Amino acid sequence: MVESAEDLRAETTVYVVDDDFEVCESVDWLLESIGIRPVICHSGEQFLNAYDGGRPACIVLDVRMPHMSGTRLQEKLNEFAPHVAIIFVSAHGDIRMSVSTLKAGALDFLEKPYDPQRLLDAVQAGVEKARLRFTDHVLRESVRSKVASLTPRERQILALVVEGLPSQNIARKLGMSVKTVDVHRARIKSKTDADSISTLVRDVLRYGVDVPVEDQ
Repeated sequence: MVESAEDLRAETTVYVVDDDFEVCESVDWLLESIGIRPVICHSGEQFLNAYDGGRPACIVLDVRMPHMSGTRLQEKLNEFAPHVAIIFVSAHGDIRMSVSTLKAGALDFLEKPYDPQRLLDAVQAGVEKARLRFTDHVLRESVRSKVASLTPRERQILALVVEGLPSQNIARKLGMSVKTVDVHRARIKSKTDADSISTLVRDVLRYGVDVPVEDQ
């Protein structure tokens, strides 16, 4: 169920990153007109200091800024926070730049001067996308943490279950009894607090979590 616009605004932080003070003031006023109070940053470095990784984030980001460009900041975010929603704005944009930023994961690319309503629409879409991406990010990290809590043998068995092998085939492949495999499966279920092994496998596949296997 999609939450209300008010709920989305309440939990998602909107950042405006632009070295032009007048633009920041204008966007700030525009967003506050619909109940969004953005965090204003005048450089990529200032944004990185202000960024709260524990909340969904939507960023209105200028392309050309001194010291760290918007595209360079996007590259950095893709390394440690690929779930953020980025809306680029630029007075010097071109098709190549627009395509490049969108391929790198940006939601939109607006040319200055932009239509106020289009910016509002883009930010509202970005707020919802940020929430959805962040939720997936949190769940993915939860599954990854659960997998990491397993012993090497348990991960080895889980990896084979993910491949679709039943207990009999796993036992034959690893040279152990079916009963031993089932004991490991029960421990995996207990350690990961999963409703069932099939539920855990579904989550591993859904979130693309790697199950590292060491040679036994």
